[in-house]
Amino acid sequence: MRHSVQNCFTVLHTMPFQLLAGKVKLKIYIIDIRDVEKNGILGERMFAVVGRQRQEKVERHRFDKDKVRSLCAGALLCLGVMEWDEKERDFTLHRVVPEKVNWEMIQAFFETSGKSVFCEYGSNGKPLLKDYPEIQFNVSHSGDYVVAVFDRQAVGIDIQEHRTLKENTAKHFLTAWELEQTAMQTEGGNREEILCRLWAIKESYIKLTGEGMKKSMKDFRVNRQSGRIENVQREPVAEFVEKVWKGKYYISVCSF
Repeated sequence: MRHSVQNCFTVLHTMPFQLLAGKVKLKIYIIDIRDVEKNGILGERMFAVVGRQRQEKVERHRFDKDKVRSLCAGALLCLGVMEWDEKERDFTLHRVVPEKVNWEMIQAFFETSGKSVFCEYGSNGKPLLKDYPEIQFNVSHSGDYVVAVFDRQAVGIDIQEHRTLKENTAKHFLTAWELEQTAMQTEGGNREEILCRLWAIKESYIKLTGEGMKKSMKDFRVNRQSGRIENVQREPVAEFVEKVWKGKYYISVCSF
């Protein structure tokens, strides 16, 4: 039985992602970890839902904030799997309010199905859901937020909190063409924002491919005008969309 999203949580804010080709069937969630940090009982309820693999991952973290981030990532994974509908077209960023989520219902869903959100890892290290091979997902966190995306094809997501990126750093992850473009695309003189957004886009592409540190960020370039990732031959290899959250968080979702 498929539960409606309204039964699980209250959406306080939705933000549309306009995908170029309109071919992606995805769902995107965001959660503020501070909502969990301040409520120990809520954290315990979420911990009971996420499954033993995630519980062990949470416990391995040394610092409390990292524990909460990992817990929230696992919680979004459970919520996304339970709400999955491959026929659904949903291009909004859903804010999950953990106090409004019926975590007991989610726990019952997995107990009844006999399945779990246990992750296996491919040869390139990208996580896959053992019991739900039809669902592709990706998770990211930065600062006070965790984001998760679900799709029926490979997908990557990244969130970056605004920070200062020095020119020397930019030269390490941007191509000469991208550096030239950023010099022209001042967007009101906010070069720091442009660099952070490019970082998020590039990270989302690497997470899409699952190549991680194996791939240099200078092996491809971001064409923000077309919304595409291009290879060194200037051929499009993927598409991306990006949004600014709360004025200082930059989110990018990338898909083939």
